[in-house]
Amino acid sequence: MFKRKSILLAFSLLAMLFLLAACSNNEKTGKGEGEAFTYTFFNASSTGKDINTADTKIGKMFEKETGVNFDIEHIVGDSNQKIGTMIASGEYPELLNAQNATNDVIDAGGFLPLNDLIEEHAPNLRKLYDPIWEKMKQEDGNIYILPSGVSNGYIKPPNIGQSAFFIKREALKEQGYPHPKTVDEYFEIIEKYAKAHPTTNGAETIPYTILQYDWHVGQLFDPPAFLSGEQEGIIVDNETLEVSVYHNKDITKRWLGKLNEINKKGLLDKESFTQNYDEYLAKISSGRVVGWFGPRWESGAALDTLEQDDDPYNDFMGFPIVFEEGIKDQYLNPESFVTSPGMGLTTGTSEEDQVRIIKFLDHMAKIDSQKLITWGIEGETYEVNDEGRFYRTQEQIDQTADKKFRDEFGFTALGWYWPIMGGKFDDGNSVDPAVQPEVAQLAYDEVDKEFLKAYKIETFTDFFTEPEPAPWFPFWDAPIETGSEAQLYDQQSRDLIKRSYPDIILADPAKFDAEWNKFKKQFDKLPYKAYEKVMQDSVNREVELMK
Repeated sequence: MFKRKSILLAFSLLAMLFLLAACSNNEKTGKGEGEAFTYTFFNASSTGKDINTADTKIGKMFEKETGVNFDIEHIVGDSNQKIGTMIASGEYPELLNAQNATNDVIDAGGFLPLNDLIEEHAPNLRKLYDPIWEKMKQEDGNIYILPSGVSNGYIKPPNIGQSAFFIKREALKEQGYPHPKTVDEYFEIIEKYAKAHPTTNGAETIPYTILQYDWHVGQLFDPPAFLSGEQEGIIVDNETLEVSVYHNKDITKRWLGKLNEINKKGLLDKESFTQNYDEYLAKISSGRVVGWFGPRWESGAALDTLEQDDDPYNDFMGFPIVFEEGIKDQYLNPESFVTSPGMGLTTGTSEEDQVRIIKFLDHMAKIDSQKLITWGIEGETYEVNDEGRFYRTQEQIDQTADKKFRDEFGFTALGWYWPIMGGKFDDGNSVDPAVQPEVAQLAYDEVDKEFLKAYKIETFTDFFTEPEPAPWFPFWDAPIETGSEAQLYDQQSRDLIKRSYPDIILADPAKFDAEWNKFKKQFDKLPYKAYEKVMQDSVNREVELMK
């Protein structure tokens, strides 16, 4: 709930007495029973149905153990605009994930320092974040944000959760299960299928689409790096560790040239640069899209819908596409220690509420709670064999894959975006059930097995090269001083790219070079050298810490 305004002196004594009576029982505000404190968590990183955590099975258990529940509110529309309104008014929910506006909220004094609060009241939370405790501190020495996914060892995932070039399975099956390795081969498959199927379920087939909306910009920004065998965001020379941006380099021109080419052929979604997130998800879930690039989680809601429909060939298969054969792909994320974005407690929250909320988060950080959040309840959503290995029966796999069940059980509401471990537990079991070999193999349905057999692989990441160690990964987690030239570049380059790339991609091919040169001339005026220096310092620091 948003902060209560102070009671005006104009209230009558009778009204005040009535209010005090209503808020008795230690000021608990509950579901009519006066048994729980209800707070609001606004999550700008996710769309979805607003829900109270106590309306889920896990959330009800947590409420019973902590006396706290949360109304989770999700972003509708532009997240920056919503967060900007909060900053301007000074009215915040008690718990906030501000996504890419996190630094703006910190600068506005909207987040509380958490160091002392955690040290005094949250020993489990402190232990969870111990590997990145110092990295979480801002320049003033304070910790304002609690990130998700604190790594505890690397496990190669059996399925793609991060970025890849995806193709509709029906297109692959129809063409004899081709294995595209280069960007040219990838679009050849898409073009061939789209020509053979100009419509899908009575609507126009969309050969290739791009999401560029709000903070969702990776589908436009990241491909040049991946296609050239780099990790997303920046280029780091493996020999010298020299850092450079790539938006003004030939690899980016090459990628934009390919998009310009497919647009000329009519293969690019006409609404790529105007659609919002919900419209994009609706297209993916309709089965009309043949191909797209991006992290699977970004399109997860739509892909989950496809998995529940009657046509298993509507789903997608991801490939580590590169510019040309011989380039070693680096699509899989290396072990990383991310410190942002994440959630924070906001100012205006009383000291009593701060303690209650941090104790709730501390309860979540307990190992038993972490297993509950990720695996569920032993005997209900998973089993344990004689060697202590967690697994799921086929019935449990089917059950936990069902969106309605996940929503009601609490896997959706209390999973990612809260303080969650990554990697594996100390007992060797994977934190993420989908990565556990015993679950992954059994979770594959008949069509999954058909594709695995056709491609002569055991998991859907067998095509992907294991990542090279990169202690600086992810680059976007590097601290950038507010108001600095590096921050100015970060924002100005995003604005310029979002404004210019569509002009380059949609240009008449005869004018492509002119549009590229126009963009490059503008880009070269940006303070990207200052940004590169900040990234270089971050890389050097992280490499030194690993010694």
